[in-house]
Amino acid sequence: MLIFLLQTLAEILAGGTSLTSTEQIDFSHPSNHKEEGVGPTLNLYVYDIRESKQMQHSGRQVERKQLTQTTQSAPVKWFPAWFDISILLTTWDRTAFGEYHLISEAITVLLRHRLLREEFLISELRGYGNLNMTVSVEPQLEAGSLWSALTIPLRPALYLMVTVPFVPQSNVVPLVLERIFDMQNQLGNGSVETITRKVAIAGVVKSAVTDQPLLEAEIKVAGTQKSTSSSKEGLFYFENLSLGNYMLLLNCQGYLPLQVNMLVDNENCNFKEILLTPALIT
Repeated sequence: MLIFLLQTLAEILAGGTSLTSTEQIDFSHPSNHKEEGVGPTLNLYVYDIRESKQMQHSGRQVERKQLTQTTQSAPVKWFPAWFDISILLTTWDRTAFGEYHLISEAITVLLRHRLLREEFLISELRGYGNLNMTVSVEPQLEAGSLWSALTIPLRPALYLMVTVPFVPQSNVVPLVLERIFDMQNQLGNGSVETITRKVAIAGVVKSAVTDQPLLEAEIKVAGTQKSTSSSKEGLFYFENLSLGNYMLLLNCQGYLPLQVNMLVDNENCNFKEILLTPALIT
């Protein structure tokens, strides 16, 4: 969300000031500014991020759906966690007069917006309503301490604070908490017996590069005889484990081996998403 916020601010400022494009807006540390051959520029530097005390905190909501007769899944939707993003806005030009002119333009533009209305946001920030923005609010860090930490001389600046949502990516996971696996065994007489098992550890194995599930990754529980392979959905599980700490040993062709700690400390199932890194081809 940080990149989207800065992109939104850059487009608003470039469109409302004498700057001709967003290429004249920089986001690096203010001390990295290069004087030679550079026309008027504006710098937006994020110097503080903290959870907002004014907005609600995050949470998650699990929607359970029966996909098939034998398989269940749970789309997990996370409510946003709101953070106050503190930004230092400075201007640079060949003369002090030029800098004062540009910062005055920035003040005028930002005061007109005050609230970042949803229609002015880029698409990735929409869906949460208007975003609160304050201009020249007292910085989260004391001004003298901030400039001292930046190790550059004090200069005219605006202190912006925008409250933005951060939402973990929505995903779909199996219903593994207290999941009961039904396994049908075909008996010799043709009848079908349903056996239920309590799962202690379950997870999904994915590629760290593509985020796609990995088929037939081998997973072993160190110190035991238990081992299994991931399904085509990358899923695996272990049942009937006593309480304690376990080490999972993962191997998959074309990927680096990995060891993962798992703690079984209650009757609920522990679900783990495991990412494997592709091995370098020599």
